[in-house]
Amino acid sequence: MTLKRRKSEEEHENLERWLLTYADLITLLLAFFVMLYVFSKQDTKKYDAMTMQLKAIFSGESGIVDEGGRPGSQTLESLSRGLSNEEIRKQLKEQIKSLAKTEGLENNISIITDERGIVIRIMDKAFYDTGKADLQERARETLDKIVPVIKTLPNDIRIEGHTDNVPISTYEFKSNWELSVRRATEVVRYLIEKGELSPQRISAAGYAEYRPVTANDSDANRALNRRIEIIVMNTSDDKSLTKTPARDEAGF
Repeated sequence: MTLKRRKSEEEHENLERWLLTYADLITLLLAFFVMLYVFSKQDTKKYDAMTMQLKAIFSGESGIVDEGGRPGSQTLESLSRGLSNEEIRKQLKEQIKSLAKTEGLENNISIITDERGIVIRIMDKAFYDTGKADLQERARETLDKIVPVIKTLPNDIRIEGHTDNVPISTYEFKSNWELSVRRATEVVRYLIEKGELSPQRISAAGYAEYRPVTANDSDANRALNRRIEIIVMNTSDDKSLTKTPARDEAGF
C-alpha cells in the first residue's frame, strides 16, 4: 500500500516537472515574438516620422516631428540614419515629384541612383536661359525647396554641369567646358550663400558634352544631355549603391 502511494506521488511530481519545462519554453517564445514586434514598430515609426518631416519641409512648416509625428527636437539627419540609401531615395523621389508638380516641372526634374549616390537631375531649361549660366528666378525658388532636404543629411553634395555637343564660343564662354563649370558653380554659390550649406561638404564639377545620358543625335536627346545634377553622395561607410546600375526615372 505504501509502495503504491509512493509510486503515485513520483508520477505526479514528474508530470509537474514536464509542465514547468513547457511553461518556460512558451514564456521564452512569447518574449522572442514581443521583441520582434517592438523592433518592427520602431522601424515603422522612424520611417513614418521621416515621411512627415519631409512633408513638413515642402509644405513650408518649420517644425520638427518626432517618431510619433509630434513636434520634437529630432533632425532629418537623425531620422535618416536608420534608413538605407534606397529608402532615402524613395522619400526624396516623392518630395521632388510633389515639388515638380507644384512648380510645373514634371518633365524637367527626376531622380536616379547610380554608383555616386542619389542624383536629382534637372534639365537646363528649368534653370538657365540658352547659352547662359545665371540662375533663373524659378531655379532659385526650386533650390530653396530642395535645400532643407539635402542640408540635414550627413552626406557630401556634388553639383555637376553637363551640356550637349553643340559648340559654343562667346565672349563669356569659349567652350562647353566653361559653360558647364560655370553653371555648376552658380548652383554651389547659391546653396552656400542662400541655403547656408557648409562649403566643406559641397563641390562642383563640369563635364561639358563628355558624359551624355543619351546620344546627341536629335534635338530631343540633346535637351536631355543639357542638365544639372545635384548628387547626394554615398557616405564612406555606406556602399549599398556602388554596385547598383543607374536607373533613370525621368518624368516620374
